[in-house]
Amino acid sequence: MDKQARLLRAADRRDLTSGPITKKIILFSLPIILGNLFQQLYNVVDSVVVGNFAQDGTHCLAAVNASFAIMMVFNALFMGVSMGANIVISQYKGAKDEEGLERAMTTTFILSMIVGLFITVAGVIAARPMLQMLGTPADILDDAALYIRIIFAGTCGNVIYNNMNGMVQGLGDAKWPMYALIVSSVINILLDLLFVCVFHWDVAGVAIATILAHILSGLLMLWRQNTGVYGARVNFRRLRVDKTITKQILRLGLPSAVQSMCFAGGSLIIQTFSNRFGTEFIAANSILMKIDGFVLLPMMGFGNAITTYAGQNIGAGNVERTNKGIHSTLILSASVTLAISILLYFFSPAIAAIFGATENPQRMAVEGIRFVCFFYVFFSFSNTLSGALRGAGAALMAAISAIASTFVRVPLSWLLAARPLDAALDAAVAAGQFADRAAAEAAQVGFEHYIGIFQTWGWSMLAGLILILPFYFFGHWREKGITDKAKALKS
Repeated sequence: MDKQARLLRAADRRDLTSGPITKKIILFSLPIILGNLFQQLYNVVDSVVVGNFAQDGTHCLAAVNASFAIMMVFNALFMGVSMGANIVISQYKGAKDEEGLERAMTTTFILSMIVGLFITVAGVIAARPMLQMLGTPADILDDAALYIRIIFAGTCGNVIYNNMNGMVQGLGDAKWPMYALIVSSVINILLDLLFVCVFHWDVAGVAIATILAHILSGLLMLWRQNTGVYGARVNFRRLRVDKTITKQILRLGLPSAVQSMCFAGGSLIIQTFSNRFGTEFIAANSILMKIDGFVLLPMMGFGNAITTYAGQNIGAGNVERTNKGIHSTLILSASVTLAISILLYFFSPAIAAIFGATENPQRMAVEGIRFVCFFYVFFSFSNTLSGALRGAGAALMAAISAIASTFVRVPLSWLLAARPLDAALDAAVAAGQFADRAAAEAAQVGFEHYIGIFQTWGWSMLAGLILILPFYFFGHWREKGITDKAKALKS
């Protein structure tokens, strides 16, 4: 009886179509936020360790960050496969098709390895040319190329983890991906400290630590699914690609991959503008990006929760409860975001100092934090609304607004940062103060316009909200994902 009661309580927690709305959304969000927290540690620990313990902290911090946009482009490929696999495996699991489930898992594993090998080869070859194309400063080019080549060389570990994560979550298990991330994050921290503080490998050290931690997380997830606890596993004795399942995975994962690649493409363009402001600004921008990753965690958690909530309730035909859940999530997300923004404003100097950069990058980072922090509330609104649209089946609407808001930053970055910099350099040369632009750049003429890069960050969040509002208020998303059963209930 006790066991049956526990099962009923567990089923009730997963059912978002009944019960107290706000409480259920909070409880559903917390595990997502915790998992994302450890995922974010991968992006931050390298920067903190090299910033504080490398021989030239600011130089190494900038080198590690200079490759971020490039890695995002390649990561979008295997993240798309992971998203498609999650959906396909969920469908086979729901249909109790054990044979199809095994074929889907095996096909996903093979696809992930193919993508991983492609990224490894292409990334190692193209790393330095892409950094040069982005205008990476010469003083950090060698270290940046070394860091990204090592990361790409170990890509398969990260690819295996993410695709195993998609499989296992599709099978209904969200705990083991979190366990794997916790273990690998701790290993990453320990290896970072060992390789940088003891061996003095600096940029190479944090890169090697990261890929070893990725490989460990991938192996843990591979071992877990191969224990047979899920009733199906990757069939290593019959590694064959199922064409039908491959098409399903690519069809369902492609929109996510395209959105991620568009975001990465916009980031690459903006990175070229940022690189023109020199190594110290790259280090400052790195600090802000790492802080931004943590600030977004609660918002992303609430966004993922409302996706599932809206999907269940729209599927049940309960539009009124869906609207109440969206309003509740908007309030929750905005309240938490405002509290974080206030803390950021007052404690930004101490937070920036954690990364160990020199005085100028810290000062620039604080300026950026204090400008951006109060725009986060706009992102909290747009992220919640986008999550609701996705859950209701209107993923294209959410993707369009997200892509458009990303590319708003590109012309704004040119208008507010790159263009004023060019004007200041040309004016200094025309006035005879410097022989050419290279000399003016060496003297950091016009570099104060770096603040424009930070400003575009904030304005793009506002643009994202403005772009999603018409879809939310005037779109037909409330009916888009309703099942035949739900339509019968409404009629």
